[in-house]
Amino acid sequence: MKIRLILAAAFSMTLALTASAQSGHDLQDDGLHGAVKRVDAVMYEARYDFNDNLERGDQLEHLVTEYNSKGQRRNQVYLSVVEDVIFRTRYKHDGFGLTTLEHIVDNQDRIIGRTYYVYDADHTLIEVYVEDAERQVESRLRLKHDNLGRIDQRSYNDQFNEIFKREIYTFNADGTVNKAVVYDRSKQKVQEKRWEYDEQGEPVSYTLYDYTEEEPEMFVTVYEYEYDSHGNWTKCTEYEVIGDRRLPSYTTIRTIEYF
Repeated sequence: MKIRLILAAAFSMTLALTASAQSGHDLQDDGLHGAVKRVDAVMYEARYDFNDNLERGDQLEHLVTEYNSKGQRRNQVYLSVVEDVIFRTRYKHDGFGLTTLEHIVDNQDRIIGRTYYVYDADHTLIEVYVEDAERQVESRLRLKHDNLGRIDQRSYNDQFNEIFKREIYTFNADGTVNKAVVYDRSKQKVQEKRWEYDEQGEPVSYTLYDYTEEEPEMFVTVYEYEYDSHGNWTKCTEYEVIGDRRLPSYTTIRTIEYF
């Protein structure tokens, strides 16, 4: 069960790198600009002090990603609060520079899972699937594209290859994702997600409409960034909007090293 949870976490982190979708080109998928060599990202709790000044709370997550000079991920390391390695992923690429395989290893360098990336004849990513340590498929993601090559549908499949969730995307004129509609296993609409972006293309507002309860609910999250001279954000603070008040929830600090 522990291994399955770790694999699920790794899979979900990979998919959440951008609001749009993966192309197999690592720096692009990670939303980074310039000749990035290393990104050290630490997430903290965020809160207001007694004077309503923003401050950091406890450290929650720590992720270090290293790239080669071609912009390909070499490895990612997931660290605990005390800097112990929880697990790491190592990447393989094909002759076109596309990610084809991740080996997920524990802190004793034992393989606990693999993530495979599948492309069509035009080198377009069409499927991602995760295997556990016993080489059993844990989850599978299938992708469809519009006539501009953008991923406009994700189908999430379980270990029996049955779809349990589907997301349909629409886009803004600049290609950023405007809206995602989520359907469950029975093809019922269960959620709708909407994004707004800043000039750098980073999401500054995320609204989730949840239809799973009898009374639909709406959740709004806003983001504030600080950027370096390359246009990469180095600090992101996430706020939950409740009524007319923004309550801080997380702050992520990124230290970026360039070639």
